[in-house]
Amino acid sequence: MKKLPAFLLYSVSVLALADSLAPVIDNSAYPTGAPAAMPVPASAPMNSTFELMTRLDEAQAEIQQLNGKLEEQANLIVEMKKKQAAMYADFDDRLQQLETKLSGAKPATSSESPAPAAKEAEPVEASPPPKPATAPVAPTGQPAATPADEKKQQYLQAFEAFRNGQVIEAITQFNTLLSKDPNNLYANNAQFWLGEAYRVNKNTDAARKAFSLVLEKYPNSQKVPDALLKLGTIEMEQKNTVKAKEYLTRVITDYPSSKPAEIAAKKLQQLNQVPN
Repeated sequence: MKKLPAFLLYSVSVLALADSLAPVIDNSAYPTGAPAAMPVPASAPMNSTFELMTRLDEAQAEIQQLNGKLEEQANLIVEMKKKQAAMYADFDDRLQQLETKLSGAKPATSSESPAPAAKEAEPVEASPPPKPATAPVAPTGQPAATPADEKKQQYLQAFEAFRNGQVIEAITQFNTLLSKDPNNLYANNAQFWLGEAYRVNKNTDAARKAFSLVLEKYPNSQKVPDALLKLGTIEMEQKNTVKAKEYLTRVITDYPSSKPAEIAAKKLQQLNQVPN
């Protein structure tokens, strides 16, 4: 075998060495002492921008989903308030019908108004009051509405607003009726339903005060056991166990045959089962 020339061997070794070395970067254009430039892949800025835009789109999608859930919850709260108001109204109607059957009296809007007050109002309604000079007269010759009729209409409007879920409007109308004439035929019912409206509206202090006024101003009203039950329920919700038991016991003791007494007994049993 012939030996390769020395020049050819030298050239092959130089080429092999050059292939094994890393690529050389020209730093001659940089100032003295500046750090050498590192090779940056051309696709790096593009990837960072794309990732940032992707995260922004995801955040916007999550915000839209949260907004949708908030709207659903708001609508659900409104519907729950309407259903709760309708439930209370239905309970009052059923109670009114039951009392009407038991007493054999004519149906009245406020069946739970005190019996003496209802009897006192009958003569007023039977004989038309003196008509003022400017009083309007219906085409049939009937006299204009009496003050009692006006109070009845105001109460019906407030109660209808509450039944339809217009809680704020009902509170305003009940307060207006009570402030003008706190002793009218429908005042005791208006005071009770004012407390219910406050309770539906989550105004606990105002509800407690309204129910307490039923006991103070209308002690002979048949709304008293209901008001006591509501006060006991409020104190249960507020974790005032001692006060809750006091109200519930009053319902059972003072009105043992009433429907509120049955409910109060169940609530009292629940409280007694809770460990101190």
